[in-house]
Amino acid sequence: MKKIILCEGDSWTSGDIINPQLDVTWVNHPTNDSYRLPKVWPHKLGKMLDVEVLNTASAGCSNDSIVRRVVENTFDLLEKYKGEDIFVIVGWSSPERKDFYYDYNGKKYWETFHPFAITDPQQLSQKPKDQQEFYKSYIKYYWNEGEYFSRYIHNNLYLHYFLKSNNIDHLFFDAFYQTKRGHYHTEEMRKDGIKTENKFLEITKDFYKDISFKNFIYQNKPYDIMDPQQYFSKDNSHPNEKGHQLWAEELSKDLQWIK
Repeated sequence: MKKIILCEGDSWTSGDIINPQLDVTWVNHPTNDSYRLPKVWPHKLGKMLDVEVLNTASAGCSNDSIVRRVVENTFDLLEKYKGEDIFVIVGWSSPERKDFYYDYNGKKYWETFHPFAITDPQQLSQKPKDQQEFYKSYIKYYWNEGEYFSRYIHNNLYLHYFLKSNNIDHLFFDAFYQTKRGHYHTEEMRKDGIKTENKFLEITKDFYKDISFKNFIYQNKPYDIMDPQQYFSKDNSHPNEKGHQLWAEELSKDLQWIK
């Protein structure tokens, strides 16, 4: 039996749910935890399996940051548990996002590059002039499928072998995609049979869900004509609590053995 499940991802794991009684806009604000966490799939899954859950996902993050947090939190958990007592679930974000380490005038932090936010003139204008030029150049020359899909595969393989080396079982899935065809995620790759990625598919087949969180809801629980927000938020950008419940039920089918 597993003693704890570590759940990581972006807003589709952390939950894009804010207590309307709070004067906050950041999903991961500490004062929002007691309202948010019980409503998202990690907590619901833990209840179904009767296993402790640690949800360290962060809204708006990149896969780069997901890898960093899993590694850091795994080392912390290994001090308390043995590797075989830990299970890790990762809901990958869109590969297009990328982290840059910002170090200027005493300010040091990871900044996530959101391509569709940066390409918005209004949001870009809020950046310092030199950063505006950097992002424009980055989008023009370096932001492309070859770069971010390669990074996506490397993130997956690195984290898989890191967890495996510590004797930690794990399950990965894609949460959503920022574009309809902006990159080949595992679900499309399995359908299309891309020859160049066959090795990646072979390695990941035993621990990767072959359907994304978003497509699972679309394909298995189509919108009710009278209630278009039945499983998604009002702007259709994130699953609501009912959507999280559906995904928890789906994941629980894969994980009955860990009880």
